[in-house]
Amino acid sequence: MNYSYPIIEGAEIQPAEFKIARAKNLAFAIQQHSYCLDERMVCKRRADGCEVILVTLDIEIPQNPLNGIQVYEDIAIICSENDNAFPEVYALREDFEGGLPHTYLSPFEHPVALCVTEQSFTEAKHRLTEFEFLGYIFRWFSLTSEGKLHQEDQPLEPFFFSKGYVLLTNPYDPEKYTHLNRIGESNLFELSTEPDGQSPFHMFGFKSDPQTHGFIRCQPKILSDIAGIFKIEGTSFPIFLHRILNVRLKEFLQNQKLVKDKLAFHGLIPVKRHVDDVEPSSWEYLFFLTNQSILDLGEKSGCLFQKDGAIVPIINKEFDLEVINNIPIELYSSMLDFNPSTSALFNNIEKNDNPFILIGAGALGSQVFDQFVRMGFGTWTIIDHDNLYPHNLAKHTLDRKSVGYNKAIKVSEKANELHRMEIAKPINSDFLTIKEDDSVIAKLKDAKAIIDMSTSIAVARTLARDYNEAIKTPRISSFLNPDGTDLVVLAEDKHRKFRLDFLEMQYYRCLFQEESLHDHLKYDDSLKVRYNRNSCREITNRINQTDVALNASICTKALKSIIENGKPTISIWRADKTTFEVRKYSFEPTRWIRKDVGQWKMYFDLWLLDRMKSFRYSKLPNETGGILIGSYDFQRKVIYVCDSLFAPPDSIEDKSTFERGVEGLLDEYNEYLKVVDNQLCYLGEWHSHPQGYSTNPSTYDFKLYEYLYNKMSRQGSPVLMGILGDNDCTIIFKP
Repeated sequence: MNYSYPIIEGAEIQPAEFKIARAKNLAFAIQQHSYCLDERMVCKRRADGCEVILVTLDIEIPQNPLNGIQVYEDIAIICSENDNAFPEVYALREDFEGGLPHTYLSPFEHPVALCVTEQSFTEAKHRLTEFEFLGYIFRWFSLTSEGKLHQEDQPLEPFFFSKGYVLLTNPYDPEKYTHLNRIGESNLFELSTEPDGQSPFHMFGFKSDPQTHGFIRCQPKILSDIAGIFKIEGTSFPIFLHRILNVRLKEFLQNQKLVKDKLAFHGLIPVKRHVDDVEPSSWEYLFFLTNQSILDLGEKSGCLFQKDGAIVPIINKEFDLEVINNIPIELYSSMLDFNPSTSALFNNIEKNDNPFILIGAGALGSQVFDQFVRMGFGTWTIIDHDNLYPHNLAKHTLDRKSVGYNKAIKVSEKANELHRMEIAKPINSDFLTIKEDDSVIAKLKDAKAIIDMSTSIAVARTLARDYNEAIKTPRISSFLNPDGTDLVVLAEDKHRKFRLDFLEMQYYRCLFQEESLHDHLKYDDSLKVRYNRNSCREITNRINQTDVALNASICTKALKSIIENGKPTISIWRADKTTFEVRKYSFEPTRWIRKDVGQWKMYFDLWLLDRMKSFRYSKLPNETGGILIGSYDFQRKVIYVCDSLFAPPDSIEDKSTFERGVEGLLDEYNEYLKVVDNQLCYLGEWHSHPQGYSTNPSTYDFKLYEYLYNKMSRQGSPVLMGILGDNDCTIIFKP
């Protein structure tokens, strides 16, 4: 092989003389490979110790290959002594096409450096064989000849050795920014309208004439290297810059600090796939940073000097084009900054711009919100009146800097800073005090979903009942049990046919019906810092952060799914304390019927009615009955009837009479209250009438109700009596 590229120059040696194990093994693999013409293999050792293998490959290509790939291709493989990267691979042919995808920019146009694998060498090194590496090379040539090597998510341009990255905002306006500011000590820069005082660069932006992909063939080192590449209306960039500096010199000198800042050039390049294309298929953003300021260039050109600390122009002198041509440059890539679009992409979800309301930014709320923010999911209004206190740091996403400040404000600031745009707006108020504000109601109406994580039953009931007609937005409530091991999600469907207050009643009932959940609301007062004893959802207590984090992740996934499918949900996830396995309990939401008596509204769960009918049927022809269990809302004059404890074994049941017994009933009832943490209570009695008889109350029924009414009214509670027949259920109720 007769190639004179400096990168492959060295003393010829025999394969057995290789000192680098990787080179020796590659030479052996080439000799054994049927598609490597080993008789044409040349081995060399460079002066720097790197060892070089020149070999001809027999490539499998289609009848009409693309990109100029030929059947026989000469390549060079260069191995370094430290073996800390894949061997370098070069296509040696002098007319080998430059600018192909999966090639590297280098200081020279030829030979062309090939990127034969996207793997990390560190991760692949332990299992990499030389035969496998040769396979990468053959694959590169074969797929390039078919035009199939390039993937849709990869850039059209060859890969170049970037010194670092410049973060691009979204949307990006190249005319908005004048400076590049270094981030810390890294080679990462951010765009700005002002210098930050830490090695700022003054940036000149330009829009290049359109280019066809592959327009950069070698790594530029000085500004003249890009003269034939970047042109502005036909003028090469160095000449364009030369004109700008001379024409605007007086303007620049009005800001003496700017004149001393190092220069950076930003090229906005429309890239066409094919020469004949009318419109570009993409836009390339390249940044060239220099170690020169306008003052440096002026002093070298003899048109500027410093006197008594001031920068003064020299009359009849201008910037020297040769000085500008020789400005050293370093090429920096652009990188999209973190924003809702990129965060959704990186989380493998579709971007969601819908507005959401989050009430409660405590331990669970802040962690769920943080996950939604990092996924680019939604825009948010955060409502919370609490401040962050030191004990909150154990389970909150905020840090010590936020102690003493409002949670809603600080989590919103954190989210907006993360994306560098407003995606969250805080409301520093107790939701119950602002529930009638027009602005709040407008936000509730516009939201895709209202998510309540306030751990407040009062808030949940307000959302469920007080806006029932005015606001159609579905409500979702989520909270942890006192131990923090169980996550609860109660979600209305998108049409609000299954309302949140009904779901809450069913949730309590399900706890009792599912024996394995009897300890769900069990609490140990010695382990709690409990501000509201009457809230089963108060989680300001000694819950482990790992439980909150686990349940927050599950909650985020569940909420996203519910928001997207619009289905009603009653679900509990429980993490086993020993094995850490998570079990999901799901309960089917049921329908309710309503009966109004005076100012009171009574809601009867149809699930319970069916259950009572089945129990009655099993006892026919005798009468039977039991006690009714549910909840009062005295503020709104609402009664929820959701469960029953049926007639105990000592009850008297015959064809015309039912007398409820007491055996074991009090114990069972007290156990019920314990399981549901007293959120449900005794509401009254029910009994059945014989088959074929109406449910009209008898004289005895009225006397029994009066007895119950007198007993219960002394405690301030109304009482119900239900009479169940073949097709209906009559309710006796005196407000």
